Amino acid sequence: MSKKKSKRVMVDAIPIKPVSAAEHRRLDRRIKKKYEKVRKRYREVHGKRVDWISHWVEEGILFLTVRFTDGKCFSITYSPCAILDSVDFSDMSTGDEVILKQYYQRPNL
Repeated sequence: MSKKKSKRVMVDAIPIKPVSAAEHRRLDRRIKKKYEKVRKRYREVHGKRVDWISHWVEEGILFLTVRFTDGKCFSITYSPCAILDSVDFSDMSTGDEVILKQYYQRPNL
């Protein structure tokens, strides 16, 4: 009795074992679950037809707009955030900055 070898496919000289039907079903279920989760995030836009998408930057703020054929508009705005670099107390009476006390210095990453 001979042993049945599984069919393998070569991709860039790497043998790839085919995925079984059961594994395909498991992957399909995971993908559907993921898509349902993503669809629930912005329920108002699910199933609508897009008319156009535009983006622009104004005063350092990024605007993204998705316009739908029914006249509704979905927009996202990204604005820069302020990051504290240092807090210090200094003497400027001599014209030169002499740091008297440094309270905080952001570490360089």
